[in-house]
Amino acid sequence: MDSSNAQIKAKAQKLIDSKPADPSRLPEWWASWHALGDCVTASSTSGLSAEQEDEAAASSNANAHWKGWWNSQGPPELPGGPETAQKKSKIVVWGGGAFGTAMATCAARNGHDVVMYVRDQAQADSINNFHKNSKYLTDFDLLPNITASTDLKTANENASLFMHCLPCQLTPKWLETNRDIIPENVCICSTAKGLYVETRQLLGDAMLAALKRPQPLAFLSGPSFAAEIMKGDPTAVVVASEKLYHASAVQKYLSCECMRIYVTQDVVGVQLGGALKNPLAIGAGMIEGMGLGINTMSAFVARSCNELNQLCIAMGGDARTISGLSGVGDLMLTAFGNLSRNRTCGMRLVKGESLSEILASTTVEGVPTAGVAVYYADRCGLDLPIFRTAFDVINGRLTPKEARAALMNRPLGKE
Repeated sequence: MDSSNAQIKAKAQKLIDSKPADPSRLPEWWASWHALGDCVTASSTSGLSAEQEDEAAASSNANAHWKGWWNSQGPPELPGGPETAQKKSKIVVWGGGAFGTAMATCAARNGHDVVMYVRDQAQADSINNFHKNSKYLTDFDLLPNITASTDLKTANENASLFMHCLPCQLTPKWLETNRDIIPENVCICSTAKGLYVETRQLLGDAMLAALKRPQPLAFLSGPSFAAEIMKGDPTAVVVASEKLYHASAVQKYLSCECMRIYVTQDVVGVQLGGALKNPLAIGAGMIEGMGLGINTMSAFVARSCNELNQLCIAMGGDARTISGLSGVGDLMLTAFGNLSRNRTCGMRLVKGESLSEILASTTVEGVPTAGVAVYYADRCGLDLPIFRTAFDVINGRLTPKEARAALMNRPLGKE
């Protein structure tokens, strides 16, 4: 390595030594690291011996040796640790909502080139020209390696991963419409938490039916409000795929110092946990709206976890998944978190607003999911009184006060 490259190596070490402890400063630091890396890997064959130059030219990759050296220098303290220090890739995020923006930011923090597919040209222009999402999370600046496009075919080109961040109930028809411009060998990681109402399917089954072909799928779930991810608050989620290497790839693309991702092959448990906590969270909002105390909420959450566990096992999932991030973890978030749309829906119902009024202004996945949960309970021969009561309130068969009485006056039994 010649003196100029020794200087670059010294700059790299200086960057490593100056990594900030404050998570909010990590994006800027990480961008600096990759900016220096881009300079290095774009510097032709500088620093290679004559023999190395011949080898690199023969392979039509004059930067191969430099890239190998640079990638090997990833400091062990990099966001997410050394496992995330993989080569820069193109990550495509379908959807420009709050969670899509958060997923784009996670990938961008790791230096990947991120393209957000959005339908609104004004929103795309705002992201591209001002590094702002003009519709969601407007207080946050986006990293410069996040761009946006309204052209799905162009956005999808050369993608290493698709992050699916669209509403659950719209997903199958959207995939069916666009399947010809979605490469069949690229993993689709869905962040949508719901069950597909039209066919009463797990979303993954509905996605494959819409695509009409095999496609690698992964499912990301867990307690994760988008705004807190953007702030850099430590967050942990789980990603599931039948082939563990697909889940591991998502884990490495998105994990950083403020986002820790665990992997599992329990695609049923992760999908059910992420979906079924939504109608339960509406119930938690009703408890809050009625002004009931922590005794009530604690009992509700504990018994809800029991029902989640029963249904997950009956549907072929692993009980351990429900005791983890995508089950208990996500339920805790939506039961107690002020940013939960499902919890807010429950509070608004208690105050007398109609369901149609609430749904006119926001998407509440727990509403359509409640009916599918009861359908699954019937098919599996399970009682699940909390799910059934939540469904009855959502559909106007019971008032919140009547639901309280119905649950508390059930026949006594053992835990």
